[in-house]
Amino acid sequence: MPRARDLGAFVLAAVALWVGLGSYGLVEPSDARYAEIAREMWASGDWLFPRLLGIHHFHKPPLVYWITSLGYAALGPTEWGARAGQGVLAAALVLVLWRFARRHLGEGAAPWAVALAATTPAVVGAERMLTTDLLLCLCQTLVITSAYDVWSGKGRTPARIVLYLSLGLAFLTKGPVGWIVPLLVLGPFLAFHRGRGGRSRPWGVSWGVPLALAVALPWFAYVVAATPGLLDYFLGGQIASRLRSGGMGHPHPWHYYLLVFPALGLPWILLAPAGRRAAARRSPPLAALLVLWALVPPAFFSLPATKLPLYVLAAYPAVCLLGAAALAGAPGETRTPLRWCGGVTLALAGAALVVGLGVVPLRGGDLAGVPPGRVGELFLPLAAVLGLAGAGALAWTARTGARPGAAAACLAAALAATTAWAFSRGDALPLRTARPAGRAAQSLWEPGTVLAEYRDLSAGFAFYTGRLPVLGGIGRELAFEGPAAKRRVLDRKAFLELWSGPRRVLALTRPKHLPELPGAKELARGGGYVLVENR
Repeated sequence: MPRARDLGAFVLAAVALWVGLGSYGLVEPSDARYAEIAREMWASGDWLFPRLLGIHHFHKPPLVYWITSLGYAALGPTEWGARAGQGVLAAALVLVLWRFARRHLGEGAAPWAVALAATTPAVVGAERMLTTDLLLCLCQTLVITSAYDVWSGKGRTPARIVLYLSLGLAFLTKGPVGWIVPLLVLGPFLAFHRGRGGRSRPWGVSWGVPLALAVALPWFAYVVAATPGLLDYFLGGQIASRLRSGGMGHPHPWHYYLLVFPALGLPWILLAPAGRRAAARRSPPLAALLVLWALVPPAFFSLPATKLPLYVLAAYPAVCLLGAAALAGAPGETRTPLRWCGGVTLALAGAALVVGLGVVPLRGGDLAGVPPGRVGELFLPLAAVLGLAGAGALAWTARTGARPGAAAACLAAALAATTAWAFSRGDALPLRTARPAGRAAQSLWEPGTVLAEYRDLSAGFAFYTGRLPVLGGIGRELAFEGPAAKRRVLDRKAFLELWSGPRRVLALTRPKHLPELPGAKELARGGGYVLVENR
């Protein structure tokens, strides 16, 4: 029966990760930004110099843009095309965890690794919004799992090739930070367990390191050589300022991940202690590796000033493997943690019920403008399904001699179903997206009309209109730009002169900025944006 359980786990993962993946609009800022950069790359045929709204954007290496562009080639410049690569990366991640669990934790753990990974909030969030985080997590997972395969003697030359290729691809995904987590995990592990079992493993460093560098460095070398000043930008603006003071934004205190990290791993992170004990009974070195793997990312990323929730995504594959080890190897020890998992699910159901009934009205941000009826349509079904699952999990774990696996399966199925249903709601989701206004602008545009954005940068507006807008009162980095790009970036005074001039202007902005645009006529509203024209 293991094959049937594996098939069931993969079906659950497909539902959780793929259903509705292209149904909702590109979410500002990151999801839309990465999608638009890849669209401009795909449309222009310039695969080496990333641009956002026609302006060079060197914040990240290009690998994620290349993968996204393949989605456009297959499905066109749509939401499905933008996120298809994310779906493939997520499928690859669960396959890697399934294989690793089957090889090192036993056949019974493999389907649990798949089910837990596909229903962990951090993984689902990373897959449903286009960023570099999921790709980086996959590369780092391949590095760590391949290294353990080599160390344990269960991986030979193919494992070493995967190890070094993945190191190179991690660098091409996010630069030097792509190597930090694998090195901080594997360095202490290999140092402490060096020579265990009396055998030395051939690592192929003499050819593997050059292979990794051959993948990682050519793009950096080319664009630095072709762009004066870019090296200083990489070293100073992208690395040093993040470490010092959050110079690239998102500064948070050192204890930020003490709350964020466990919250994004619920409910399965509650199984991790029992999983460590189960893994240790099978292989103490493996248990040590999984614990290091789970703790190093939140510990390291607590040090820099710049922090975002998914910076620690690389830790969650280890959390899922620990949970799988617990469910497969320690049923008696998982009953109590699964009760807590059921309680957490009930708490989530209660929160969804409170929001859906309007007991606590949504205030501020992008949720404030969502009609109460739409909020109820979204949150009340979530409350019902999660409530039933949480109650079922508590009932199963309360019975003497009951199988905790039934409770875990109930929770995983409910989480997969609610995720798929919620993300299939399209524009009913309370997300910040330029899709409604962008589609309206595309239908209203005619030759001679100026498309513009005022005071708030939206990459999705260009995605949905297929045109590069004028930017009014929006600062951009123009150090690497020519005159044509600079002419589209206006300060507020210059933009208001354009707005008051004879040309028709369709402008995207946030509702709070409308009073600054005299005579603005509203054309469309939704997703936190409003489309207006000057006449």
